[in-house]
Amino acid sequence: MNSDEPLIALDSVSKRYGSKEIIHDISFDVKRGEIVGFLGPNGAGKTTTMKMISGFTAATSGTVKVAGFDMAQDNLEGARRLGYLPEHPPLYEVLDVTSYLKFVAKVKRIPNHKMRSEIDRVISSCQLEAVTTREIFKLSKGYRQRVGLAQALIGDPDVLLLDEPTAGLDPGQIQETREVIRSFSENHAVLLSTHILPEVTLICKRIAIINQGRVLAVDSPAALQAASEQTSNVSADVSGSIDDIKREIESIDGVNNTRAIPISGQSQHYKIECQVEARDDIEADIAKAVTGAGNLHSLVRQQPSLENVFLKYVSESKSNSEVDK
Repeated sequence: MNSDEPLIALDSVSKRYGSKEIIHDISFDVKRGEIVGFLGPNGAGKTTTMKMISGFTAATSGTVKVAGFDMAQDNLEGARRLGYLPEHPPLYEVLDVTSYLKFVAKVKRIPNHKMRSEIDRVISSCQLEAVTTREIFKLSKGYRQRVGLAQALIGDPDVLLLDEPTAGLDPGQIQETREVIRSFSENHAVLLSTHILPEVTLICKRIAIINQGRVLAVDSPAALQAASEQTSNVSADVSGSIDDIKREIESIDGVNNTRAIPISGQSQHYKIECQVEARDDIEADIAKAVTGAGNLHSLVRQQPSLENVFLKYVSESKSNSEVDK
């Protein structure tokens, strides 16, 4: 295949189970040397999409290609160029680490004369040297996850699919697993499914945000933040008639999604949070509105983070789906 072609390519892909459409016309790609974060809440469609890319299940419509091979027509050839770590790694726990990796290497048809060097390579890549002779059931969850990564790497596939690779790990194990993933990303196309926001900011070049089976945005973390300046938040500590204060704030052009949170133990004292557009004088307008209807004790503007960008896209997709019903 052409070196410039993406190693993972989805074009107008949908998946239906009976009358229920799970994935709705999604398109994105992953190139060699990229880690793309596939970000969405639980139940968004991430695992179903991973299964279509891996060839475990077929798309109802559209095309899924792995290393140039159409997974509807050349499923076997595509699968040979792919390593897959499901959310729950397929481990034979009574085997020791080396025996298990030998088994996987045989399944992947690694020639006997290359097997030792290949197993040594993935053990080194996943930092498993200290546990090669230990039975898998005796390993910590962090080491078990590394063994799962190692089995995906056997055969040096072009494409790696990692489904929630740090789920259930403690902070130290998460950091170790991220370093392992980052270390082998240079020569592979990596699609990393997660619902954990820090994951994508720390190791991913691009993000595909999915919710309710629809891809909502695909771009770098920085570009998504820059494109969503309107998700800046203003937080104000106020007191007085909350209905009057909210009414005055909501009348300001560029203020959205206002909510009031009572401050415990203080009568008629509230924290007001609202999303605002990116114009320099909007804080002054909010301050004027509050003081015209009540008392303003403090006002802070928070620039957009990836978290509120993500929440914006997800909340918008929910609102749109409710309108469509």
